[in-house]
Amino acid sequence: MPEKLPYNERDLLLQVSKGNEIAFRQLFNTYRSKLYSYILKITDSKESAEDVVHDIFLKLWTTREKLPEIQNLNAYLNRMAHNHAHNGMKRMAKETLVMAELEKGAGYESSDPDDQLVRKEIRQFINDAINKLTPQQREVFRMSREEGLKQEEIAQRLNISILTVKKHLTDALNSLRKEISDSYGPYAVALYVIYCLGV
Repeated sequence: MPEKLPYNERDLLLQVSKGNEIAFRQLFNTYRSKLYSYILKITDSKESAEDVVHDIFLKLWTTREKLPEIQNLNAYLNRMAHNHAHNGMKRMAKETLVMAELEKGAGYESSDPDDQLVRKEIRQFINDAINKLTPQQREVFRMSREEGLKQEEIAQRLNISILTVKKHLTDALNSLRKEISDSYGPYAVALYVIYCLGV
C-alpha cells in the first residue's frame, strides 16, 4: 500500500508538474525511504541504492510535465527503480557528477581522468559561487552546510537572532540556486532541492 499523503496525490503531482518545489520536496520525503529499501534489495549496495533514488527524483523533475498522466505513483516509481537498478548508473553524466559533488563533497573519487577533470571544474564552480555570497551569508552558509550546525547554534555563536540566521541562509541558498541554474540549466533545480534537504 502506498503511504498516505497529507493531501490528494493527484494534486501533488499536478503541483510538481508546475514546478512547485515544496510539492517536489513532499514527494521526495514521502517516497525516498521506500524506494531506497526496494532498490537495496535488488542491488545489495547502499551506495548504488542512494544513487538510484536520487537519479529517479532528478528524472521525475526533468520530466515533471508528464506527472499528471501517472495513475499509480507507487507502481510507477517501483518500475523506474527496477529499470534504473538493472540498467546501472551512468556516472559520466555531468549532472550526476554535480549531484555527487553537492551531496558527498570529496567522498567520491573516480580513477577516470575525464571524471576527475569534470569534478575539479564542478568543485571550483561551487567554491566560486559560495565566495560570491555576502560575508554574512557565506559565514552562515558554511556553518550550516559544512560544519553541520543547527540554526539555533549558529545564532548563539554569532550572537544574532534565529530570524537573521534564517534570512542569511535563505538568501545564500537562493543565490547559489541561481548560479547553479544559470550554469547547468533546469536540471539543477532538482539538485538544489535535494541539497537543501541536507541528504
